[in-house]
Amino acid sequence: MAGLQAEELSNEFLKNFLPETLFLVENDVPATIVTEAETAAPIVHEQPETIVEAAPKAKSTPALPKLPKQESPAQPAKFSMISENRKGVAVLVTIPDTEFRKLPQLEFLNKILAAIGLQPTDVAYVNNVSGAIAVFEELQQTLTVNYILSFASRVDSNLPHEKFTLYNPVLLGNVPIVFSHALADLEHDVEKKKLLWGALQKVFTR
Repeated sequence: MAGLQAEELSNEFLKNFLPETLFLVENDVPATIVTEAETAAPIVHEQPETIVEAAPKAKSTPALPKLPKQESPAQPAKFSMISENRKGVAVLVTIPDTEFRKLPQLEFLNKILAAIGLQPTDVAYVNNVSGAIAVFEELQQTLTVNYILSFASRVDSNLPHEKFTLYNPVLLGNVPIVFSHALADLEHDVEKKKLLWGALQKVFTR
């Protein structure tokens, strides 16, 4: 069967066979068929937007507030002193501070010291301000102690010693201690003065 020529093909036939528009090019050069779909704007297939959720911030543990440093309160001094203490003689009392400040000028006390060959500069006037029993070892840490004259002020020690009694010298280690009534009681009491003098002679006339 003889082939059909191109011109014999009706346009209606071609429309039914090929819905696209056809263009014939001279010299039988195949024409590029461009569809309406291709002439339209190119379709860009967009990638779906990736939503990245931020990682939840780690909850930080709140820092504990720093407590202010509490300084240990200063311990009150156990002893108050007026001292040159050239010979290491502690004159120990337990009296109000106003009275204590007058001791170096107290005539009666100066007569007692002079009777055993001491000057006010030879001794340390020590006031047991706490009112508690004075500890001998603590007193030694405070000043040089070669002798103790205690006027109505109690003393204790870890050292072995004889029983403390009035006007009876007792050794604490190699330190003699003499206990007496308060200076105010001694000043106008002759018998107590005699007892004190006898105890001081045993210590200071060796």
